[in-house]
Amino acid sequence: MKEQFHIQWHITNLCNLQCQHCYQEDFSREKDLDWPGLQKVSDNILASIKEWDQTACIHLTGGEPLLKPELFPLLRYLDQSPLIDELGIITNGLLFDQELVKRLSAFSKLKKIKISLDGADAETNDSIRQEGTFKKVVQNIPLIRKETSFEIILMFTVMKRNFRKLPSFFTLSQELGIQGFIIERFIPWGRGRKGMDEVLSKEEWREMVQMLLDFFSIEEENPFLPYQAFQVSFNGEEPELLGAPCVIGKDGLCVMPTGDVFPCRRFPVSIGNLLKIPLKKIWEESELLEMLRRKENLKGKCGACEIKDCRGCRSLALALTGDSLEEDLHCWYDDK
Repeated sequence: MKEQFHIQWHITNLCNLQCQHCYQEDFSREKDLDWPGLQKVSDNILASIKEWDQTACIHLTGGEPLLKPELFPLLRYLDQSPLIDELGIITNGLLFDQELVKRLSAFSKLKKIKISLDGADAETNDSIRQEGTFKKVVQNIPLIRKETSFEIILMFTVMKRNFRKLPSFFTLSQELGIQGFIIERFIPWGRGRKGMDEVLSKEEWREMVQMLLDFFSIEEENPFLPYQAFQVSFNGEEPELLGAPCVIGKDGLCVMPTGDVFPCRRFPVSIGNLLKIPLKKIWEESELLEMLRRKENLKGKCGACEIKDCRGCRSLALALTGDSLEEDLHCWYDDK
């Protein structure tokens, strides 16, 4: 089986929400690419994937991707490529109806619908996102479930105001009959810079991880230190806990509405533009990526850490210290 290269492609900045923790500041279409631009970026990506003899997993998002008029032509174009292994959509989940679900189900490689929800109840979620969003998302999920080809995954961003709701969120996810949920840390960029006081402390991040370990009766916490995000999967007979280390420079990147490439969406530094530079050249020649790939470049305890494959969260270090090489301020390993 060929290796997968993962791309999170923000095809528009336009959104019908302006959530308090959003990493965007621009919510307009002004910087969006038209169809020729989207096709050019697609061809650039696919050319590099072919040269690497890999396949691509591309998740389309925004903004709100369902507001992008070119979404369906882009899905059609990517769905037809033998180089694409999987497509997904990351959405706020507010715009679904039966007709939309039917149209989306026509794409055989569109396998995952990821929906943002930041609380197990309306009070918590709507205080972060917008009044009425919790009720609407919960109402829309059964519409999507009727189309059995989709895997539905909730996206939960943990902040001070919601991380202790995780046990209730676990229960809600099971009740909704979805395939699982992903937990990511709030990293303050864009509108989120106004909410710096919502960033978890190291002690709170550790408490959140311990909640997960308790769910799954896992006693040893150290193997979970390298994980910057978690996924709870309900696909098997029993729930399963999965972890994701920092992926910067390893097997994927982020593409912005302008065609600019970021190491990841929470690391807002352009390393090239796919309208001008081949993806292969960006990936293989970026000085920033090369610097971030090398553990010996990291500062503080991250650089000296004995956990070989862990580099901490580079995005968190950049957001909180201004230096992407600084130690991960959430890491509790070797604390006295």
